[in-house]
Amino acid sequence: MKKQHPKNDFILFTAFYLYICIMLILILMPIIIHLPNIFSGFSSEINFHPFINRQLQRGSYLTKSLLNISLFIPFGFLIHKNVKLTPIQTILTGFLFSTYIEILQPLLSFDRVSDISDVITNTMGTCIGAYLYQMCFFNI
Repeated sequence: MKKQHPKNDFILFTAFYLYICIMLILILMPIIIHLPNIFSGFSSEINFHPFINRQLQRGSYLTKSLLNISLFIPFGFLIHKNVKLTPIQTILTGFLFSTYIEILQPLLSFDRVSDISDVITNTMGTCIGAYLYQMCFFNI
């Protein structure tokens, strides 16, 4: 019979909750300041070409990609543990959450760019987090 650890579950759930709050503040806080933009029209950029910034050698695309991956590793790990999802469900949840964030950005702020590369790298981070969870708890 499996031993229950309610204290550990509470700690992991609290860590997940705090992580989501901090992540949303980091990602959405600049948007919240610009809420009036939603009523003034849609003019933000949307990039549907994956990793175009790398091809055009714009900015620090590698740093941005690594930060996106790093931001979603805890998401993959903690949601897999707290919500008891399969690895595929965890990855799909990370993909949908990332897509939701990218859809919100151009709707709520003029100075934000919605980028398919962010969805890809965020989903990669979720995959890594789910894999780390599997390694830690199932000894793969």
